Amino acid sequence: MRSRLILAVTFFLVIFCVVSKAEESPIRNQNNTSIDSVQVSVDYLNHFLYQNKDWIPVDNELGKSLKGLVHFAEDEDIDTILYKLEKYRMVDDPSFFYRPVDRVSDSLEVAGYVSKTELDEKLSRKERSIRSTIVKDEIAVPEEIFEKLDEKVNLLAKDEVDFLLRDSLVILPDSLKGFDVIPDSIISSPADFMRLQKMDSLKRILLEEARIHYNNNMLNFYIDSVSDAYRTQYIQEYVQKEKADLRDLIRAQNRDVLRKYNQAVMKAINDSISKKIDVLTGFAKKDSVNVWVKNSEGDSTRVILRNNANRYTRMFLKNEQKDSLGIRIHNKGKNSMQIFIDDAVTLKRFSTQQTKAFDFDQFEPESSLRSIDQRYKVITPWSLGGDGNFGFSQTALSNWKKGGKSALSTLLVLKGFANYSYKRVKWENSIELRNGWIKPSGMIQKNDDKFEFISRYGLSAFKKWYYSAEIDFQTQLFNGYKYPDRDTKISAFLAPAKTMFKLGLDYKPNKDFSLFLSPFTSKTVYVRDTAEVDPTKFGIDKGKKRYWVPGLNAELSYKTDITPDISYRMKYKMFINYSSPFSKFDVDWENNFVMKLNDFINLRAMLHFVYDDNVKFKVGEKADGSDILEPRWQIKEFITIGFSYKLNKRIFRREKVN
Repeated sequence: MRSRLILAVTFFLVIFCVVSKAEESPIRNQNNTSIDSVQVSVDYLNHFLYQNKDWIPVDNELGKSLKGLVHFAEDEDIDTILYKLEKYRMVDDPSFFYRPVDRVSDSLEVAGYVSKTELDEKLSRKERSIRSTIVKDEIAVPEEIFEKLDEKVNLLAKDEVDFLLRDSLVILPDSLKGFDVIPDSIISSPADFMRLQKMDSLKRILLEEARIHYNNNMLNFYIDSVSDAYRTQYIQEYVQKEKADLRDLIRAQNRDVLRKYNQAVMKAINDSISKKIDVLTGFAKKDSVNVWVKNSEGDSTRVILRNNANRYTRMFLKNEQKDSLGIRIHNKGKNSMQIFIDDAVTLKRFSTQQTKAFDFDQFEPESSLRSIDQRYKVITPWSLGGDGNFGFSQTALSNWKKGGKSALSTLLVLKGFANYSYKRVKWENSIELRNGWIKPSGMIQKNDDKFEFISRYGLSAFKKWYYSAEIDFQTQLFNGYKYPDRDTKISAFLAPAKTMFKLGLDYKPNKDFSLFLSPFTSKTVYVRDTAEVDPTKFGIDKGKKRYWVPGLNAELSYKTDITPDISYRMKYKMFINYSSPFSKFDVDWENNFVMKLNDFINLRAMLHFVYDDNVKFKVGEKADGSDILEPRWQIKEFITIGFSYKLNKRIFRREKVN
């Protein structure tokens, strides 16, 4: 009977629990100040959620969660809402609402914002300034405008000179008037005929000169009018262009001013909203939850779960034989409870009974029955380890005739790995940190700084080849300067940061050699702080913070022990840019020698070659004074003796044999 009761306790895990609506907490009525702060927070969030249409939640799901928080339960339980809000607020700078720049209603009150009236005044001053400085007559008129003038201007032909007399455009002397209507009968002598002929010739000469003068005037008038119209239109178009440029410039400045102002306002508003959310979430977490626990007979007991409350509830469990077992349910928080068997219940443990001894030596089972098959085997899929080395060198000179400077240098190298290898899967993870400083009798200078994380996941393809995917992230931890200048940073943490995603095949014939070919490689270079670090020094266009290129990546890794105390490790990486495969490529070739002097001291030597076509150095100056920049091989070499410590651990696991 008692064993059945114990079995009933074991099966208590399958008790059906129904969560009802959260019971109103007495805390709500204990402090009027809390009620006031909650109401203020609700009104404040309602203002931005429903009343002020200029403010929009950053994310629809976030807006729904905020509404659910205000109304305590709209479409989801309050615990789900609180979880989503807490998860969202784990980001570096969470924002709850944003306001588009075009919805800033108080733009005229923003310092630096140019109103329409001020803009019109600036445009008028700009036009007056341009018109006062332009000399209209000095504007060159294109010659093609004056081509084929005889077709554009109505000129008089030689047989149209009567037009000049008819319109009184020319006045003849009285002596030349009317002689051409004298009858022939009046001409009495050759002298009269010669005189009339001379007068006729003189008249024609005067009329021809008048015709030429008229045509010249018409041409000059046409040229002057066309030139004036062209110059007027030229000035008008120039003024309109300059005004349009000024208008675009001021509008861009206005957008920038409003953007900065709006960002400051949004930050202040989001900070206030964050505080109100803290009040509401704290209030919601104080609420209680009703849980109804039923036994097999259908009897139910309500358990009130609440944070910071010490409560017990008693009930009886039933089995199929209607036996009862008293239990106590202890409230451990809003989302947890603890179950105890009632103190009044006594359980009788089983005791060992005396048995009769038998002589089993008389029975010999068959040999096949005596063999024991192996049911489990031990595997070691994980291998964890790493090594650290700290070295330093010091030189002190005083009255040293041959010259030199006192110096102190340090170098810290930390490497770690976590590798998984089992069946068809290989997963290799490594992290490396290098940091070195030197003090050459002056300011402290950095001479080495590297942080690199590599994770490569592979599935067996055929023989020693693996389908592999890798992420390689590199950056530095401290600011870099062009010493002795400590005011201008040339690099910093995440400035730059290089991330490479690779897909390809990895050839691993043994643990000491690896050849990784990745025809699908993504290279991203990012500069976080573009205000103090020039991104163009790393191949990034001005005004941007990153660039991305696809390419082919090849990696070769090799290590060997030259002697029991001397080891060599080489890593070679090459990236070929698909956009310019024959001119743009990166090379990173690292050679490391380690000589073990004793268990805790060793000598390290490194020779490092780097070539990046996007990192350029000054090699000269052009005629206009600008720098000539070209990529160059970067070479680093160091030898250090220091303390070292190595870790290597394998994780053992038991696996059932099929």
